[in-house]
Amino acid sequence: MEENQQYGSINSAQAVSETPHPRHGVRMIFITFIVLAMALGGYVILSNSELKGRMQEALNLKMIIPEKNITQKNDIQIFSSQIQDRLIPWVEVKGSDQPVGLGEEFKVSVTAFSGGRDINGYDILLGVDPEQFEVVSVQPATTDFQIQSFDRGMYHAITGYKNLQVKTPTVLEDTAVLLITLKPKVKGQLLVTVLAKKDQEKTQFIDKDVNVIEPQVGSMFITVH
Repeated sequence: MEENQQYGSINSAQAVSETPHPRHGVRMIFITFIVLAMALGGYVILSNSELKGRMQEALNLKMIIPEKNITQKNDIQIFSSQIQDRLIPWVEVKGSDQPVGLGEEFKVSVTAFSGGRDINGYDILLGVDPEQFEVVSVQPATTDFQIQSFDRGMYHAITGYKNLQVKTPTVLEDTAVLLITLKPKVKGQLLVTVLAKKDQEKTQFIDKDVNVIEPQVGSMFITVH
C-alpha cells in the first residue's frame, strides 16, 4: 500500500516574527543578573589585596614561601686571642681593667703595631656578641685615617683609609687606631676581640707599597657587674 505524506510549507516570516515565550525573557534577565553579580564580585576581590591573596591560595595560584628567621646568628664563635710576639705586627683590643656597670657606656680602643711599616690602610674585624653588648659607636682614634664600619652581626668589619692630606709616614707603634663605645646588656666576664678571619674578610694592614700584612690578633675581657 502506498502512503502519501504531505508536508506543509514553512512560513519563515511567521517563524521570525513569532513572539518569544514569556519564560525565555525571564531566563535572560536571570542570566544577565548572574553575569553582573560575578563581575561585581570579581572587581571587589581584585581591589582588595587580602581577598585576592586568599583567592589565589584557594586556586593554588600563589606559592607560599615560609618566612626566614632574620634573627638567626652567624655561624661564628668569638674566642680569646693573645699576642705571642710583640715584635711582629699585631692588633688587639685594649681598655681599662676597672669593672663597668650594666647598661653603662664605656670605651675600648683597638691598638696596633706595624713593625716599622708605613701603613696606608687596614681592615679590622671586631668580634662583639650582640647579645652581650650594644655597639654604640665606632670612630677613628687618629686623624690620619677615615673609616667605614659594617655590622655583620657577631662582628663589625671596619676599613680604614689614610687621608690624602697626610703626607708623613704612618707607622703604628702601639697606636690606637679605633675607639669603640660599648654598652653591656648582661653581667659577667665578657669578651671583646679582634678576629683574624671570617669567610672572605680578614684583619690586615696595607702598607705604602700596597703590601698586605696579616697581624697577630688579641682580645680583652670586660667585667660587668
